[in-house]
Amino acid sequence: MATVSWTDNLTRMTGANEANTAPTEASTEGNPEDPGTLSGSELASVIIYWTIGTLGVIGNTLVCLIFRVLKQRRSQVNLYILNQAFADLVTAILLIAFGTTRVYRSVISHQGALGVFLCRLWWSRFFLFSGFAVSAHNLTLMSVERYVAVVYPLRYSKIFTARFTKVTILLVWLIAPIMQYTFPIFQRTIINGECAFQPTWTAAAGTAAGVSLFVWEYFLPCVIMSYAYVTIVRTLKRKEKAMSSQNQTVATVSGIRGPSKASYARRRNVTVTLFTVFIVYVVCWTPNQFTFLQFNLGGSVNFDGAWYLFTVVAAFINSCSNPFVYALMHRQFQAGLKLILRCRRRGNAIMDGTLTDRSTMGTVLD
Repeated sequence: MATVSWTDNLTRMTGANEANTAPTEASTEGNPEDPGTLSGSELASVIIYWTIGTLGVIGNTLVCLIFRVLKQRRSQVNLYILNQAFADLVTAILLIAFGTTRVYRSVISHQGALGVFLCRLWWSRFFLFSGFAVSAHNLTLMSVERYVAVVYPLRYSKIFTARFTKVTILLVWLIAPIMQYTFPIFQRTIINGECAFQPTWTAAAGTAAGVSLFVWEYFLPCVIMSYAYVTIVRTLKRKEKAMSSQNQTVATVSGIRGPSKASYARRRNVTVTLFTVFIVYVVCWTPNQFTFLQFNLGGSVNFDGAWYLFTVVAAFINSCSNPFVYALMHRQFQAGLKLILRCRRRGNAIMDGTLTDRSTMGTVLD
């Protein structure tokens, strides 16, 4: 089996994690006599890593800050949102780190234990794709949480306790990347001092791994989230009709109708926001995932073409898109951002846990 080039350029950045990529792909690196020289495609890929990574770090850090200091941070949905922002933040940092190491790749030693680490874990983008996997499965957890909150509100507090939420978050970090372990363990190794595909890694193994990865990290989460949100939308419409009918026939009761209606509005806002996050995820990842699915099933992909570049950029953009969705739609996030800016202008500390406002108060279901 021929060895794999260390160049690892933009043409193999995402998708099925090179599950069935031909190991004889030619190098596109710049002048080998000048380690500081990058080819045009390599330079473009590095710029993409840095730009998207920087946006992701700034946006997701802000989300983590706001949902950490809000009084109702004990809300289970807020814990999932906080975990989502943290996963995207880690991914954004890895994007920057990976782009940076690509610049200095030709002068980094690949001998000994460091070479094994770089070959099996770093250049295979194990950590980066694990972050994407955690993000996708945490989104799935968020959809299930919203499903129970809207469809079975009376059972919600018994199921989604603080302990249960924290355990599921931990499990996501441990289990979601499980398919990614396949590649550093079974795909890559060091042969004659160079990073290469293991002799046992056949085309059939690549196809099986690629399809399994597609199902586990994209198809299955999308099916679960689609079912959850379709059911949620139907339930919300039914409840809106029931509430409208009740408002027409029942007199207003002070202290009962108002808060109930406000609570419903908050819950609906959170649900619609997270549904939008799901739609953005599907839009960003679908082109890349289906491109690599057909590739792993024997189809062809022009790794130097505009379409593939588009799918890669769209997929990576998902790691920095959620803060924009929260800023545009999530009332709790908007109120928290205003409070932080207000406190900063007044010179007050915001990390003392005293950040409260009527517009940000809610229940564990919101």
